[in-house]
Amino acid sequence: MKTTSNLNLPTLLIALLATLPVQALAADVETPPSESVPSQPQTTDTKPTQPESMESSPKPEPLPEIPWDFSPYRVLVWVVADSARASSDAISPTLHEFLDRDFSSIWRVTIADAPMAVRAAASRDMDAMSYDMLTSADPVLAVKRDHKDAVRIRIASNVGEFVNTIYSTKNQIDGVIERGGQRGDSTLAGVDKRLKPIDGDASKVQDLWADANTEAILASRGMAVRLDNPEAKIVTLPIAGLVSETIEQYDKVFIVRATVDSMPGRIDVVELDTLMRYFGPIASSSIAANQPIGEAVGHAVIKAFAPVVRIDDAGQKTAVGLLRASGLIMDEDSPAMIHVDDVLQPMTRKNDRNGNPFMIGAMDWAYLAVTEYKDRNVSMDFYAGRAGGLQGRKNARTFRTALKVRPMEDETLLRLHAQGDVDFPLIGYEIYEKELKSTAMTFIGRTDWNGRLNIQKTDDPLRLMYVKNGGAVLARLPMVPGLHPTAVADLQGDDLRLQAEAYIRGVQDAIIDLVAVRELYKARIRMRLERGEMKEAEELMEALRNQPSNEALATDMGKKQAVFLKLLGTRNANQKRKVDEMFITTRELLSKHINPILVRDLEKDVLAAKKNGGKLPVKKPKDDEEES
Repeated sequence: MKTTSNLNLPTLLIALLATLPVQALAADVETPPSESVPSQPQTTDTKPTQPESMESSPKPEPLPEIPWDFSPYRVLVWVVADSARASSDAISPTLHEFLDRDFSSIWRVTIADAPMAVRAAASRDMDAMSYDMLTSADPVLAVKRDHKDAVRIRIASNVGEFVNTIYSTKNQIDGVIERGGQRGDSTLAGVDKRLKPIDGDASKVQDLWADANTEAILASRGMAVRLDNPEAKIVTLPIAGLVSETIEQYDKVFIVRATVDSMPGRIDVVELDTLMRYFGPIASSSIAANQPIGEAVGHAVIKAFAPVVRIDDAGQKTAVGLLRASGLIMDEDSPAMIHVDDVLQPMTRKNDRNGNPFMIGAMDWAYLAVTEYKDRNVSMDFYAGRAGGLQGRKNARTFRTALKVRPMEDETLLRLHAQGDVDFPLIGYEIYEKELKSTAMTFIGRTDWNGRLNIQKTDDPLRLMYVKNGGAVLARLPMVPGLHPTAVADLQGDDLRLQAEAYIRGVQDAIIDLVAVRELYKARIRMRLERGEMKEAEELMEALRNQPSNEALATDMGKKQAVFLKLLGTRNANQKRKVDEMFITTRELLSKHINPILVRDLEKDVLAAKKNGGKLPVKKPKDDEEES
């Protein structure tokens, strides 16, 4: 069963809203007042929705198109309980009353028992919950993308028009026809006449996908998304009880797992932001003695709730947005309010022409810090560890929002591994913290044998981490410790750069040693020539010629440089540039100090000594030459 709270706005406020122009609720573009823009992307099925049974799919009360800052959240609370004492019917009165204290004008709340697929996912592991997991049991039509009319197929009626045969099991076919009847169309927009039952189960249907003659199958969404060779074009059916369709009717879905048959009782709640299909951290609370279950659920729901800011303008380092339902908030301490120093997580959704997202979710290693809240507008500083940012071309299919972070843990385990290889941990890398408003840096620790380091939660939720190795900064990682149990960064390790640096240092040391050796030979050879010890001088000259030459060292360096650059490939231009600079500097050092001039000068001295009877002539001082 489901219940819906009647959170009516004051008459005066409704009258005020009626005079305001219609605006887009979530898109980051200006919309003319004459247009009607939905707060959520439209589904691919354009067939009118018929009333459903209360048991199959709860529906929120319809909302007029009103501005984002005066638009209340549409909230669904799905209850998964181990006892009838915690069912939606049992807790609804208390829960509605509790939530009305903070959200009477801000939320439109529907409370219902969770569908079977949601119950199964919540019972297994709430941490691993995903949108695909919740909707995996929904029946869908999977059409081969290489079908000759695939580009024309967008909705169920198109499938009935362009596809001849759709294979499935008899039970699956009977089930969708029955659910289509609950919605008022047992023909499924003309699809029913194309359905053909087979002998066998769902695995047999999946095997038919490999048959070149198969055009489409009726299967669960979980199976359809895994089909390949070719991939499947998924089309939603116009039937009752679809989890995916129910989710899209709301802005927030709270999945409540109530464990009341054991002592002490426990409530676990996770929030799903439906636009971004993003699951927040799990909020938990215990049920105190004699405490109404609905009240305990309410506490956990408030902990899990993340206010939403629509990002309207973004630069490289700053952003400005509008807080959802901010015009309805009357209390500065409301859970829906945003304050200075709050931290938000930016998110992006980009839809295709059918309203389905092809890019969706939170930005990696990126956060927004609130610097000002004025007139319902939120000014924020942007901190990111990767290039790209919030900037981008605005259009009606792009949505940019930010959710307030709610760190529930005491720490986050940071793990570093090589890019593209999770089994290659970055060991012994240094982690530093930089203050947000200064250049001061503090050493935090080194990664262990598995590339891990625990980062503790502090009074400042946002911490700016820098990864160093061998004195070089490899990455900047903005973090909110405690937001997630683990945070994994795949970095381009600089072990090859360090190997190149070690080789270059060895070459530079060898050059310094060789300069000293050559100067020593020079002094000894001239001393022997001045004494007339020609034989010893020639032996020393031969030993000098056998010392490493400029050409030999340069050739060896060239080979090593080619090896390092090949190993680096095109993955990291910055590291390649650093390696090139090290080799260029060393070649200049080599050319300056190891050259053939010294050997040629000594060979001239040897010839002069031979012409002088085996002894180097004594050079006259310059002053004597000038006097003569």
